[in-house]
Amino acid sequence: MEENKILAKAKEFYFIVVAVMMYYFLNEYLDVGLHITYRHIFALILAFSAILLFLYKPNIARGLTAFKEAVVYSIPLAVTTVVSLFIWFVQTVDVGVISRGLSSSFIYANMLSFALAAGAMLYIFGKKGIWYNLIAILTANIFMLITIIIQHGLDNYLTEFITLITTFAGVTGDIIVQAEIHELAFCLGAYLIYMLYKPRKNIIFLILLFLSLFCFLSAFKRIGIIAIVIALAFGYLLKFIARFNQKTASRLMIALTVVVVLLLIGYIALIAGDAFELLEKAGINTSGRVEIYNAVDEFYEFNPGFLGNGIGFLTYQLNTFMNVGVASVHNDFLQHFVDLGFWGYIIWLISMTVLRVWYFGRKGRVESAILTFMLTLYLIIVSTTDNTMNYPLLTGVLALLMMGNGFDDNVQQTEIKMFGYVSKANREEDSDSLL
Repeated sequence: MEENKILAKAKEFYFIVVAVMMYYFLNEYLDVGLHITYRHIFALILAFSAILLFLYKPNIARGLTAFKEAVVYSIPLAVTTVVSLFIWFVQTVDVGVISRGLSSSFIYANMLSFALAAGAMLYIFGKKGIWYNLIAILTANIFMLITIIIQHGLDNYLTEFITLITTFAGVTGDIIVQAEIHELAFCLGAYLIYMLYKPRKNIIFLILLFLSLFCFLSAFKRIGIIAIVIALAFGYLLKFIARFNQKTASRLMIALTVVVVLLLIGYIALIAGDAFELLEKAGINTSGRVEIYNAVDEFYEFNPGFLGNGIGFLTYQLNTFMNVGVASVHNDFLQHFVDLGFWGYIIWLISMTVLRVWYFGRKGRVESAILTFMLTLYLIIVSTTDNTMNYPLLTGVLALLMMGNGFDDNVQQTEIKMFGYVSKANREEDSDSLL
């Protein structure tokens, strides 16, 4: 028994350490002819480590559930790939264009790799994997902050931190700007939605919540704060409605998700109609987006006949031929519209919104549906001003939270369906006992 406990602790330590390294090495990459980032390598290590443990001692129901949900979450990647292959076939493009486009989807920020990493944490730890992953994020982020504090002093850091908060990022000091770790901030924003929607009266929970708030506010992404507030407002409203009628809440959620899709189609129409230029004329600073959007006007048309250019096209144009001072358009929706075309863009939107809300909320799992809707809304809002959908770590966090909320129940139902009973390994033993 003691040996089993030691092995369990060793397993916990190993997976958390690998996860910490995945969140810590944000910019480093390995050059093997193609550039593959360290975080992608560590995500694959998490996935393959879980596969090895499955082969050694398989938990079929848990493994099947984790893999199936990771694949469903990753359907937008399949959409971008299939649509792009169709576009390249129709346009008979050069092989180099195809290779470049597929590399951007599968080598740099492979959605499936990070969804499988999320599935690995759930396969190994069950719902506790949500919290072990948060500990890994906080460990990496706090280590980065400690490095900054050691260089500049705690008093100086806290002074700039307080100024940052009280001015709502209107004044940003030279020290605190180093703590603006974009990708981890957006990851923690997703966790804050999850934690504030499902609060606990527990000391460990409160410590994790405090540290998450501190790290998130140190980066202080204003769009992230706005997204959290809006997502929670809708979440609490849907939760209130669900108390009286769950079917009404579910139908309303699907309707709202469809509305979101329509709004995102309209968003492209507004950009094509020079809405941002009108904002500039009205005295609203769009941070140079008018110049960027005008520069990419030649690459798309807002009409059903626009086929698209294939994934990776716009990024390549910005980095190779265009002198606009940015490496990305800082608008994931415009980028996907230019790349995937009118109909490909709509299919991609549906796969990312309606499909996920429906799938993770199926069989009456209203709470999981609400959480998925909130996290989807959060992702959409932060992606209107940043290229957030290209952040693979955020992809993994969203996958973990969407998959994780009802994971243990799904495993039990899968096992009953397959074998007619729930095994001791999958019996509900307070799988969230970390808190």
